Amino acid sequence: MQSNSCVLILYASYGDGHLQAARSLQESLLSQGIERVILLDLMAEAHPLINELTRFVYMQSFKTIPHLYGWVYNVTRAMKAESPLSNWLHSFGIRRLREVLEQERPQLIVHTFPQLALPHLKTRWGLTVPLINILTDYDLHGRWLHPHIDHYYVPSEQIRHEAIERGVAPARISVTGIPLHRSFETIPVDPELRAHRRQQLRLEAGLDPDKKTVLLLAGAYGVLKNVRDVSEVVAQRSDAQLVIICGKNEPLRRDLEKRYGDTSNVHVYGFTRRMSEWMLLSDCAVTKPGGITVSECIRCGLPVFLLRPVPGQELANALYLQQQGIAEVCHSPALLAAALSEMLDQPQRLDRMRRQMEQMQMPDAASRIAGDLVTRYMQKAPMGTKVVPIPVLQGNAYR
Repeated sequence: MQSNSCVLILYASYGDGHLQAARSLQESLLSQGIERVILLDLMAEAHPLINELTRFVYMQSFKTIPHLYGWVYNVTRAMKAESPLSNWLHSFGIRRLREVLEQERPQLIVHTFPQLALPHLKTRWGLTVPLINILTDYDLHGRWLHPHIDHYYVPSEQIRHEAIERGVAPARISVTGIPLHRSFETIPVDPELRAHRRQQLRLEAGLDPDKKTVLLLAGAYGVLKNVRDVSEVVAQRSDAQLVIICGKNEPLRRDLEKRYGDTSNVHVYGFTRRMSEWMLLSDCAVTKPGGITVSECIRCGLPVFLLRPVPGQELANALYLQQQGIAEVCHSPALLAAALSEMLDQPQRLDRMRRQMEQMQMPDAASRIAGDLVTRYMQKAPMGTKVVPIPVLQGNAYR
């Protein structure tokens, strides 16, 4: 390893998944001897006002016009790298990128979000630095694909096959899973050890170790009316218990604590840094199918119930999980409550889903990706990055 080694990781703040994957990879790269690993939210630094506006529109589209968001996602899913739309989407942040490259001189650049300004400019700028994509969903959108990406790390064989069909050379794709928080990497791979740890964690949390335990990630759904039907299914059962995680939604936490304060088998919590433990001690989870959350559930062997997945990458994630036999997709709280009640009455179905998850385990994704990057690129990388002045083109592209 050469001294003063540096890796630049580009992410975006549209949800927490891209940042979480970036941080996980950062820790693994540092642990393997890379001296500097820099995280850059390109849109936030280069265009803060546009970033806040687009984040607001993105989140509101999920809540208020999900079908419009899904339509846009699906229409652009097969977009080509050199299409006018692709050129425009990847044109933001050029000047900030040049500043960072000239200052930091990275030997490797990694994307955990498909803002691919550098691949579009690699030839024009004369860049020699390798460019890497780490996909954070179980669906392959065209924004991730570009002929100047040197290597792709993908979460499943299905994504690998589709990337090959869309023109990516097989040697440029590695199936690794998605980088997760380091707390998930301490989870035992052996299912019997996981089951033993599950019982220990229930006792430590003050739960009944023998009751079926349902984890409801209520913060993802935002308001009480979307979780009440699901909560009531478990609250009325003597053989089950419910853990509700409200995240940073304090009004929701207060509402649920008021409603279930006297219910002994319902436990309400706010924000937690122990998500890996709550997932591991549970028998199933009710959540939304973000790519990171999905991977965390797989890592914990935790079957999932998915309520009204938003059209777009979330729906694609949900359908992938359902095809693999590890999730139930429900399109209303009432249907989800019925499916959950039926599943609790038939624990053998949960066992089948857990066994299927064993075939999908990809532990230590961040460490394996970091190790491969170091071996593949860093041990022989030239120091620094060649950067030439940004060309001023006609029209508004790259200006």
